[in-house]
Amino acid sequence: MKNKLRKIVVDNIDYRYYVSFNEYEYRGGDMVVKIFLNGNKTTPLVLHFLTFIDPIKGHPLNNGIDLFNRLTQSKVRVNIHEPKYIRELILEGVKRGWTGSNHIDKQNGIDYLTTWGFDTSSLVPH
Repeated sequence: MKNKLRKIVVDNIDYRYYVSFNEYEYRGGDMVVKIFLNGNKTTPLVLHFLTFIDPIKGHPLNNGIDLFNRLTQSKVRVNIHEPKYIRELILEGVKRGWTGSNHIDKQNGIDYLTTWGFDTSSLVPH
């Protein structure tokens, strides 16, 4: 069986992460990103990205969606699977108090995107 955990190194610290999905009839879907400090699976950073689900393309943050960034004044293709976004999720989680070895409440990933300047209004479930 293939290991679902992917490896990423941020600031010389090893992390593991995976992405999963839950779909809700009539509400949209929830992309869940779980990030672990390497060797510590009991206290992950858990982020939920509740969005609409496109019947053909699926979860927009899984396949990529163009979002306007107010800070850069440009449209950016956002795909959470890209390592640069996983890295930013880790750094933002650390800013919000996650150390990798402490429990932290589940986080709203859409709030993280908004903090980074993205207009997330197009992600809202219909």
